[in-house]
Amino acid sequence: MDGALLADNAGLLILTACALLAVGGAGVYFRRQHLANRHQRTVERVIEGLGVDYLRDAVLPDGVDGLAFIDWLLLTPKGLVVLDVHHREGLLFGGKAVDQWTQVVAGRSYKFPNPLYAHDLHRQAVAWQAKGMPVQGLVVFSSAGEFPKGVPEGCVTIHALADALAPWLDGEIPEPLRAAWERLRQISVDTRIELGPRQR
Repeated sequence: MDGALLADNAGLLILTACALLAVGGAGVYFRRQHLANRHQRTVERVIEGLGVDYLRDAVLPDGVDGLAFIDWLLLTPKGLVVLDVHHREGLLFGGKAVDQWTQVVAGRSYKFPNPLYAHDLHRQAVAWQAKGMPVQGLVVFSSAGEFPKGVPEGCVTIHALADALAPWLDGEIPEPLRAAWERLRQISVDTRIELGPRQR
């Protein structure tokens, strides 16, 4: 009888421990999702607050039989701006000519590809489609992480984005640039339709 009672108690303890682990894991997951959503909303608020026309998740042919998937494409008085947005937690280290950047989270180190390389391809795709219009770009990092040794050239944190783009936001949009923008908008719409819902 005692042995059966001990077995029952052991089973109950195991079930309780599993339940606590599951609840704890779910709590961590939902907290991370909440933080990611909060960072995403901050990015949206800052970019929409610039007061310029924009396309989100634009898809453009890149001129070499591929496609460029662009997070944000802005129309400013001085030209088009390509923004690639990244949400990476922890401490971030990288440089313009460094192939692999480093992310340190909770004492653990992870490598990820230099985001400027893909960004250059996105900017080139826009320049190819824009046919001579000025094109600038930045890799934007949300407030999820920080660069303790300085933000690499070509990148900006979301809270510094408005200041970085300030020189491009002053003035009226020339008609040729407006026409190029409308053409890009239509190309993105047409490309998405060609892709179909499964590949978007």
